[in-house]
Amino acid sequence: MTHRIKCAVPVMLLLATAAGCSWSNSTGSISNSISSPFQSSSASSPSAEAYQNDVADYTHAYIISGGQFDTFWKGLANVAERHGVTNYEADDATYVGIGQGLAKSKFTQVQMETFGKNVAGGDSKKMQLIQRGYESVEQKK
Repeated sequence: MTHRIKCAVPVMLLLATAAGCSWSNSTGSISNSISSPFQSSSASSPSAEAYQNDVADYTHAYIISGGQFDTFWKGLANVAERHGVTNYEADDATYVGIGQGLAKSKFTQVQMETFGKNVAGGDSKKMQLIQRGYESVEQKK
């Protein structure tokens, strides 16, 4: 796991640079800036949609801040906790929201795939969910 994070950080820096992001150390409070009611997540409920939207907003804020990869997961855990999502790493809305956040950050398809592969950790279902989220925002443009 540590090796994967060490490898992901340079990739994240490259992606953020390519997206025109500035570098700062402000990622610690990103997840705290997203306000939403405490709700639990389920597949099709309004609360799941609120969670997914907050994940997208958090992902976008993380990307534009130029944060470190390990802080990304910590922030996602905070977003999930505020929504009562106890197993966010297995929640489909997490990955769809990540894809939406990448699209909001104007990531290219290649950038999204690179970031997605790092986040999904080789899990093809998670990668498909990230792709679905990314495409849902791209289609609205």
